Amino acid sequence: MNRSRRLSAATVILTATALVLTGCGAASTSAQAPSSGHALKIGLIAPVTGPAVQEGLALQRGVELGVKKINEAGGVLGHPVEVVTVDDQANASKSTQLAQRLIAQDKVDYLFGTIPGDTTAAVGKVSQASKVPFSSVVLGDASFCGPYFYPFGEPDLTMLDVIVPQMMNKHGKRVAMVGNDYVFPRGYLAKARSMVEAAGGSVSVEEYSPLGTADWQPVINKLSAAKPDWILSAVVGGDATSLVSQADQAGLLKSTGFSGVSIMQDFYPGLTTRIDGMELPGRYSDQLTGQANAEFVQNYRKAYDFSAPIPGVAANAYEGIQAVARAVEKAGSTDADAITAALSGATIENGVFGSGHFTQDRRFVTEMYLLGIQPGGKYVPVQSYKTPEDTGSGSQCVS
Repeated sequence: MNRSRRLSAATVILTATALVLTGCGAASTSAQAPSSGHALKIGLIAPVTGPAVQEGLALQRGVELGVKKINEAGGVLGHPVEVVTVDDQANASKSTQLAQRLIAQDKVDYLFGTIPGDTTAAVGKVSQASKVPFSSVVLGDASFCGPYFYPFGEPDLTMLDVIVPQMMNKHGKRVAMVGNDYVFPRGYLAKARSMVEAAGGSVSVEEYSPLGTADWQPVINKLSAAKPDWILSAVVGGDATSLVSQADQAGLLKSTGFSGVSIMQDFYPGLTTRIDGMELPGRYSDQLTGQANAEFVQNYRKAYDFSAPIPGVAANAYEGIQAVARAVEKAGSTDADAITAALSGATIENGVFGSGHFTQDRRFVTEMYLLGIQPGGKYVPVQSYKTPEDTGSGSQCVS
């Protein structure tokens, strides 16, 4: 990620961009009746400063390109969409305040975005209380669910059900786990632990550190002392670069297998050759074939002068925002219940990562790939596999 593109940490972006989607009704909240005379208004919460800046920028860019594509196709019901973008800096308190402001002051009809699990949960609570639909696009299970929440990110189990048995077969049954100390890493690693132990393996050590940790040496010492066969990491953002770089310097990566979300495309620019040859599961790669992905990759690189691997969250945002637009068109209005009813049957056909659909527990699933990391940041699909319909998100999410 080009760090020169980061904004000031004190900046909160508030932009209104008139863009045409494939139709819309009036701006409405739970207190307003839908009207076809106004534009659909989306509140985009993107942490473009703070510890999740790489993912936040990718989120914002994916939305921009997705809306631009719909705009150029002629719009939804003849009206433009207004996108109001704010920066929550990956801070849950700010996420709550901004979501409330977007609804009460900006009168948005739909909330979209944010990155860490705790900020997703914060926005989700506001969404449910206000009956304004909300979609996240980052990977991982949220700690909540509800009739107004439709996440487009990869559920935890879809990222674990192939890589855990493969790493155990390849490296051994003693696993070390490490993650940032918030909702997603703890949930992801808890599911991984269950899978490891069910397969006769053991977790030799499990460590967590707060977002923004710069010195990972104490954690690396504990990982090394535990003598694992391999490490599963749920460290994200700039912390992923710090952890993997310091583990490499300590010689840990030479003797131990390594996988997990810390080596996904978002973080490759800070890791480069350290992770060449490693493998991880993923829904998206800019190396996937198909016209839709070729178009997306070309437009993304041109628009943002971007040569690094394109992050999966950008692809999720790109496809997710278009799915929301199609739901509004199908609903024929911006009424919250009408939109969510349309989303319940939503599918993506021939998208950048192929096809996908919402499961019964309102999680979006697609075909997944085992991605091999080749020199130059090429995340090459080496195996495809179907994802489980039961994503393990909990029966409370079932309609």
